[in-house]
Amino acid sequence: MAKSLTAKDDPLRIAFVVHDYNRFGGHSRYVAELATRFSQHHEVHVFSNTVHAEEGNRIHFHKVPALRTTALATILTFAIPSFFQVSMDFDIVHIQGFCGPRGNVVTTHMCNEAWRRSIQRLDGGVSLRELITCVITSALERRLYGRAHNCQVIAISHRVARDVAGLYGCRAPMRTIYHGVDLDVFSPQTRRRYRCEVRQKLGIAEDETAFLFVGNLRKGARQCIQALARLKIGTLLVVSPSHNDALREIAERSNCGNRVKWLGFAQQVERYYAAADALLLPTPHDAFGLVVTEAMACGLPVIVSREAGASELIHHGVNGLLLGDLNDESLLAELMQSLQQDPTRAARLGCEARKTMEAFPWDAVAEQTMQVYRDAAKRGF
Repeated sequence: MAKSLTAKDDPLRIAFVVHDYNRFGGHSRYVAELATRFSQHHEVHVFSNTVHAEEGNRIHFHKVPALRTTALATILTFAIPSFFQVSMDFDIVHIQGFCGPRGNVVTTHMCNEAWRRSIQRLDGGVSLRELITCVITSALERRLYGRAHNCQVIAISHRVARDVAGLYGCRAPMRTIYHGVDLDVFSPQTRRRYRCEVRQKLGIAEDETAFLFVGNLRKGARQCIQALARLKIGTLLVVSPSHNDALREIAERSNCGNRVKWLGFAQQVERYYAAADALLLPTPHDAFGLVVTEAMACGLPVIVSREAGASELIHHGVNGLLLGDLNDESLLAELMQSLQQDPTRAARLGCEARKTMEAFPWDAVAEQTMQVYRDAAKRGF
């Protein structure tokens, strides 16, 4: 960890509040990366419902009960006990969006109202169940950010900063700090180490182009399948815990079902980055998109919609490719085919992507976050 982060500062008592603590993605990885670093020189407590912790850490974990039947049930039943468990004698209480009703640092990982509007506009709308969840969570977020005058708010992209300011009226001090990436785990060296092994297991020929989709299927898996169907060759790897029967049917109807490999959830997603030749994320909305920066750190060329916050780090044709119209499968197919037909260009994009991500290690994120903590500690609750 950088010396300026620790040596010159007085130790703080820091509490993180997050539904789950692990390194598998999103909010959880963000907290795990920061908590691990801060625990070297500060007293760190994590209040969460589940914990997947490494041995030898100095973090104090506290179990918060929650009903995990649905996403909405998790949000509501976690927030109430966390309110009573997290005392105000910490210097910093760092909450992840509305996962706890109080804190003096809030990281906004998404804006539910912005997500709903984007899905409605670009992806055919939401189900009744999703609408109910979104209405309730948006109301909770609006209350949180609308009253966050004494808080320091961290936005994970400029996009989400604009969303919470414009849709929720957030007037609290806000700073954009992009997610970091583990440059050792996600690296060109990792790709070389695992590439042949994983491709052999998946039955991918050496000269076959493998496109990769990682994450919630609502983030563009349908578009990826339909674009693949326009290509004569190529394989699509889908890494997602989401239910996929409807998309399987789309793949079969599009006559590319035998070229789509459904791989489920993966804890070691870097192995699939290694097997792939490009990452696709034609998402209708994403506050950031950690999979994009992980793939870039691995040296993979990426094709990303401008609706993803991580697209703010991409210069089209330099370190990645940006998709303007995510519902134009022919355009996505053209970009995919351009990488197939010009391996030299694909390699150059991947090389520049890696160079970009070398400026975003988690140590740098921790350094910037500690500056926010110092400001918040001065203001108090």
